[in-house]
Amino acid sequence: MSPFDLNNTKKIMQHGAPVVVLLAAMALVSASVNASGEPAQKLWTLEGLHQPESVVADPASNYLYISNINGKPLELNGKGYISRVSREGEMQEQFWVTGLDAPKGMAIVGKRLYVADVQQVHIIDVQTGEMIGQLQAPDATMLNDIGAAPDGTLYISDLLGGGLYRISDGRMARWFSSDQLPHPNGVLWHKGKLLVAGWGYPLNPDFTTGTPGSLYQMDIRTQALTALPTGYQLGNLDGVVAVNDTLYVSDWISGNLFALYDQQRVKSLSLPAGLADIGVFGDTLYAPMMLNNRMVAWKVGGSDQ
Repeated sequence: MSPFDLNNTKKIMQHGAPVVVLLAAMALVSASVNASGEPAQKLWTLEGLHQPESVVADPASNYLYISNINGKPLELNGKGYISRVSREGEMQEQFWVTGLDAPKGMAIVGKRLYVADVQQVHIIDVQTGEMIGQLQAPDATMLNDIGAAPDGTLYISDLLGGGLYRISDGRMARWFSSDQLPHPNGVLWHKGKLLVAGWGYPLNPDFTTGTPGSLYQMDIRTQALTALPTGYQLGNLDGVVAVNDTLYVSDWISGNLFALYDQQRVKSLSLPAGLADIGVFGDTLYAPMMLNNRMVAWKVGGSDQ
């Protein structure tokens, strides 16, 4: 049974199909490979977490930050927490920041860690672990991932509410919604565009969908969405990261990790269900295994062509 519980949430409406795109010629290969065709190498595994949903690497230190839901993804129980771990997989402080509800996606801007948590975004000082503020989104249903633009603007997906929020100049507001992307999840700023990973539609009570989600590219000036040919109807998409010119995308339901590059999409890893919001530093990909309470690090490489 899925850990998600849709009871007492607003009714999820069915939406029309996304715009049809012409698929480019591409290969879908089932193998444990990186984007260079070499086997992906497991580096380490960290056990003993509590539903790890997201991981982010601090570019200014040797630390990783891991969000632990520690309950139901919509439950306001105060049991969620953030762990601080070294990039080598050594636990530094498991309960580094506590008292959260169901923390999910994160982003670091300067010395601040931003954490999406149901209907609010926490702001944490990465040097001290001090909670220095919250931004509220009372109309959101389940804030999920956060992507940061180079100018510090933050974009936050609302998986169940079906929109994107934006934090700019210290203020948070709903910024985008479209029937083309009814259930947005992973968010990444990449090469001047905002990438948004769709979960799919319509959403069933167990979070499976009739139609797989696609990976979209958004022009933030016009809010126009374009489905990437290699990411069209790819799966129930969660996290998205970039290694050189390769995009890695996780499918939560199937546990598949896809590499998109050179007009190809490759199944890079087949992992257990619950592969959540992946993170990256250099050529190391960090995979939160939400249903297995562990974090796994993989060397994946990436095409730089």
